[in-house]
Amino acid sequence: MGNLRAILMPIAILAGILIPQAHFLSPLLPFTIGIMMFLTFVTKIPPQTHGYTFKIEVRAFVVSLIMIALLWGIVELFHLPREVLLGGAIIALCPPANAAPAMAKMLGGSASLALKIFLSGNLIACFSIPIVFGYLTGSNANLSEIAMKIFNTIQPIISIPLAFAFGLRNFYPELADRAAKYQKYTMFVWTFSVFIILSKASFDIREMGFADLWNSGKLPLMAAVSLVLCIVQFWLGWVCERGRRPIEGSQSMGQKNTTLVIWVSSLYAGPVVALAPTCYVVWQNLVLSYMTAKIKPMKTDG
Repeated sequence: MGNLRAILMPIAILAGILIPQAHFLSPLLPFTIGIMMFLTFVTKIPPQTHGYTFKIEVRAFVVSLIMIALLWGIVELFHLPREVLLGGAIIALCPPANAAPAMAKMLGGSASLALKIFLSGNLIACFSIPIVFGYLTGSNANLSEIAMKIFNTIQPIISIPLAFAFGLRNFYPELADRAAKYQKYTMFVWTFSVFIILSKASFDIREMGFADLWNSGKLPLMAAVSLVLCIVQFWLGWVCERGRRPIEGSQSMGQKNTTLVIWVSSLYAGPVVALAPTCYVVWQNLVLSYMTAKIKPMKTDG
């Protein structure tokens, strides 16, 4: 599966960049997000054996706020475009990816722990993104209105698959077990989503004018800030949990549900801001491909 992922993801990235005409598929993104959410949520969660699961995500959230504060200071100090702050903020606030449990297992980590981190991380994001990103995108006058709009956008994408999966797990466990077997195929849904995301980004860049975006500095700045955040978050996640669960720590902090935040940032901050998490898709998958090829799987208890 790891070798297949290493082949398919570069193809999806390249195809998305070269085929901007496929941007018409972008309305499918909420549905691909929902499918991946459901297949992840419906997975049977073993009894809680890792008492620090929620602590990992709380720490990741605190780190994200610190990074946003530092980025805000840099933007103000060097008079950078506001889009740099918004793009970096939505990346920092982004919850763990649906594929994090599968990737953790592939690297020899605990898929069940990564799944619990995914659950708690998405619940935190359901409130943190509307409040923090809403504050950064809106004014004091319409802050509550913007925050509520963002919340109403994110909440169904998380709560509906969660309710459906938990209902199936509790009332029809046999069907839930059958559905959970398809969880490993979220990689293909994610690959398709990456293709759509990069196709939409390629179309938007051509529409806005590549030369104008480059000469204004916004495109290279978005690519740079997303690259720095990608490296820092994977590294911090590994270092913070290096004594116990480095794989799960790096996945929880570095592997992001970019599909969700690209959609949100496009709706509430515009296509330029969406370039930052879009670039993060590329950097993230390069890091994950490196980890898959270089990291020797560790022994784990599940």
